[in-house]
This record gives sequence, structure tokens and C-alpha cells, in this order.
Amino acid sequence: MKKEELREGLKRLYEYVGKLELKSLFLEEGVQADMDTLLLGLEIGEELSIDISCNYVYAPEFGNVLQYYGQMELNPILEENPEAFTELNVHRMINALNQTLPVGQILYMQEEDNKETRHLLGIRYTMLTDLESEAELKKCVSIITMLMNIYEVLCSTILLLLDGEPLDSAMDIIASHMEE
Repeated sequence: MKKEELREGLKRLYEYVGKLELKSLFLEEGVQADMDTLLLGLEIGEELSIDISCNYVYAPEFGNVLQYYGQMELNPILEENPEAFTELNVHRMINALNQTLPVGQILYMQEEDNKETRHLLGIRYTMLTDLESEAELKKCVSIITMLMNIYEVLCSTILLLLDGEPLDSAMDIIASHMEE
């Protein structure tokens, strides 16, 4: 599929989520964005929010791969409770959450920025779609809802650790809530 057709698919998704009153913004490739991107401002209650980007990944051997991606800065959390958020604990938390989640991925990344290390947690999901049918657009809304749920689980886990809950206990609490 050509870039223009993929752009039109993202625009259809933009219009579709707009009718559902989800906060969104379409950015066409250019000065503001490296590639055509639909930004989704997801909110859970009044306290949790995350921006998710939605764009096509160049992977012609697989088809039209739509990627959802959001990230959160972990540095303030690391500073607040460095004992609970050692690098080992962060890796263990991410591994445990990824094993618990039926779909999607949580990533842990480190970036060097002006000689400082930024610690980031990312949420990612990919799917094959052209965004041509209403069924595909509805599926995208289900995925957006799922990403909101993943973000809520991630934040709940972080809050448990900040409150002094040991990692294994926090993961047991999260697993029992997910089973309900």
C-alpha cells in the first residue's frame, strides 16, 4: 500500500475516534512529525494520562503494520524510591507484567541525554491493518481501551512499589485483580 493510502487510513481512524470523543490529533509527516501520526490522549479518571502515538511501521515484507506506542518517564519515580526501583527490580517488574498481560508489551529503555540517563517505560502494540473497514476501526478502539488498561496496571504496580510493597507481593496483588 502506498504512503498516501496509509495516511488516509490514519485519517479515517482519527475521524472515527473523534466521534467517540477520544482526544486525538492527526499530524501529517513534515516539520511536526517524522511520519504520519495519530496522537491519542488517553485518560483514566482524573489522575492518569498518557499520550499514545499511532503510525505505520515500514515493514513491507509483513504488510501494513500499525503501531501504538506510549511512554512514561521513570526518573522521578526512581528518585522517589531508589531502593524499590533498582534496575533489577524494574526488569523483574516488566518481565512479570509482560507474562501477565495477554497482548501488548511493556518495554524498559534507557537513553543518554546530555550525559544523564533517562529511564523510560514504554507500552507497545502492533497489528496488521489497512484501516479500510469499520470492523478494523472498531478493533482499533478496542486496542486503545486495552492500552489504557495496560497503563493502569503498570501505574498500579508502580504505586504498590512506591508504597513499600515488595515486588513479588505487588505482582500477586496485580495478578489477583486482573483475574477478577
